[in-house]
Amino acid sequence: MTVRRSVRLESAGITRAQITPYLVDEPRRFFPALEAAFESDRRNFISAHARFIILRAIIIYNMALPLDFLLAPDTAWLAAALHFGVVTPMMVFAGLWTPQSRNPLVRDAPAALVPLLIIGQIMLIYHLNQHGLRQSAGADQYQYLAVIVMVYTNINQPLDVRVAVATTFALGFVYLAVLLPGPSPMAVKLVGTGLMFAAAYLSLGAKARLEVSARHAFLRRLHDRLQRVEAEDEASRDALTGLSNRRHFDERTAALWGAVPPGAGLIGMAPMAIVMIDIDQFKLFNDRYGHPAGDRCLKRVAGAIASVLRGGDDLAVRFGGEEFLLFLPDTGLEVAVQIAERVRRAIEALSIPHDGAAGGTIVTASLGVAEGPVTATVSDLLAAADEALYRAKRGGRNRVSPPFMTLEPLHPTWRSTG
Repeated sequence: MTVRRSVRLESAGITRAQITPYLVDEPRRFFPALEAAFESDRRNFISAHARFIILRAIIIYNMALPLDFLLAPDTAWLAAALHFGVVTPMMVFAGLWTPQSRNPLVRDAPAALVPLLIIGQIMLIYHLNQHGLRQSAGADQYQYLAVIVMVYTNINQPLDVRVAVATTFALGFVYLAVLLPGPSPMAVKLVGTGLMFAAAYLSLGAKARLEVSARHAFLRRLHDRLQRVEAEDEASRDALTGLSNRRHFDERTAALWGAVPPGAGLIGMAPMAIVMIDIDQFKLFNDRYGHPAGDRCLKRVAGAIASVLRGGDDLAVRFGGEEFLLFLPDTGLEVAVQIAERVRRAIEALSIPHDGAAGGTIVTASLGVAEGPVTATVSDLLAAADEALYRAKRGGRNRVSPPFMTLEPLHPTWRSTG
């Protein structure tokens, strides 16, 4: 049994092998877990750049206000009031408040409402100037601004493609519902209708291509990230057993001990326990059954050790050869001895034949346990656990030292008794 774990995106269950096929395709949708990760990445990007997106949209929108004074002067002040009193506040609201929903129609609804308001404002000004007491000669040109809004919405607004399609239909409907019944010349209506359809088709096509590019960029970033994690994981694991290696143990303990404040005392310090594990008479096993059988034995023993881990911060290490180690943070001696006893029984329960073993016919292991606060050194704990291991060996093998219920402190800093 190997305990090598596949590298996954945090809590998402995504592996590098799962995303590789998408890198050679034009993905428009992912499988659910990856789609959720993509949406989360997009939301994080939008949140991080929300102020810039809002500011850019406000500037571009309000830069068009002088056109009201040029093309529709009779309603220019009304347009200004709509700009600054209705649409601009809605832009700010849509940018700063985004519903936390997985449904894109719900999540992007505030942002989709903004272009609808802009189109509504444009077509309202157009309607007033066409049907008012004084018709504006520039009204027919003014309504073409709706086409620009359509293009900007689909290319620059970070809307989901499906939301963009729904918004495009809504924009086109509002535009044509006001333009076609109006008194504008037929040529203006035909040009406006053609421009709106062309803008919708071209901008949605561009939106779809941008979406594919965004998905590819996300996949490449994720692939590279998982590749780095996988490389780090491989570097920290024993190739044969899949347990952590000595390097990972050294890094883990260095980080933990380095986090202890200088001058920290014993009071309030969490205990740390180390269990040293050595397969009994493993050289005889190798000599009798051969190295391939020895490797299989090591892997099965590693699996038994890993099966006892409580999860969290517990660490199982192949320390070298047939020697293993358990690092148990926040664990006292009594609990560590209980865990060691479970490991001993799990290895014994494998019933791996070992006819050359003195006093038995199956593979067994001896274990030594030591415990101390992080104010002790790692070398102190290792030395104490190693000493306990040799007591277990001298005591007849296939046992834990100290045995449970016979625990007496030997040292004010660390404990390991026989």
